[in-house]
Amino acid sequence: MSLVIDQAWAVASALLWIRLGVLFFMTPLLAGFNGPPALLALLSLVLSGLICTGQPVDAAASHGVGAFVWAGVLEVGIGLLLAFGVHTAFAALSMAGELLDLQIGFGAANVFNPTTRTDSPLIGAILSSLGVVVFFALDGHHAFMRGIAFSVVQMPPGEEGAHLSMSAVVRQFGAIFTLALALAAPVLSILALAEVGFAVVSRVLPQMNVYFVALPLKILAGLAALAFASTALAPVMGRAFAGIFHYWDEVLR
Repeated sequence: MSLVIDQAWAVASALLWIRLGVLFFMTPLLAGFNGPPALLALLSLVLSGLICTGQPVDAAASHGVGAFVWAGVLEVGIGLLLAFGVHTAFAALSMAGELLDLQIGFGAANVFNPTTRTDSPLIGAILSSLGVVVFFALDGHHAFMRGIAFSVVQMPPGEEGAHLSMSAVVRQFGAIFTLALALAAPVLSILALAEVGFAVVSRVLPQMNVYFVALPLKILAGLAALAFASTALAPVMGRAFAGIFHYWDEVLR
């Protein structure tokens, strides 16, 4: 009894493993994973083998080590492009949190953010962690898997990446600022009105130290406004997560 392995399937699985490995290790969705990295590598390998069953591979990548290495480099680039789309959604959440922290007064206090594994201001860390919860609550993980399958259909492992759309990358980068402002706008508007009120008080009562009076009031007003605006955050987060897969569709066509 001999074991026969299809060479085209093995090459396609190895190349797709590179793509998914880069995507899984770079995505903030799995940044809080505390298991051994080998488990993620094994998961991406099994998933690659299942997806590549019956999936053709570029004939050039099957002949020669040089062609395979070049195809692997292209797969690293595709994985980075896909991971960038996921990062932009969570970067918008982090940027919105930093804007709120700066205006409310929490900018000087940093906490550990499990999503980015760095120290970040309080509200930024909360929004990033909440974003992961909302992503899975909206069945984003199912769309994530469908997006991976779509990337294989649009860009089979080993195929040249000449038709990748770099203009989609630029638009996705600009979407970070738009989504961050949309998330933070309700609270920033309340804080702007509060600043106007404090400015009027400082003119009417110049002997009052407005800074020390305004600081706790801004924190209270900012947290209250954030609590009332929390119901409107989920639709904006859903729009940010939908932008991930819209970006994947654009960059791979």
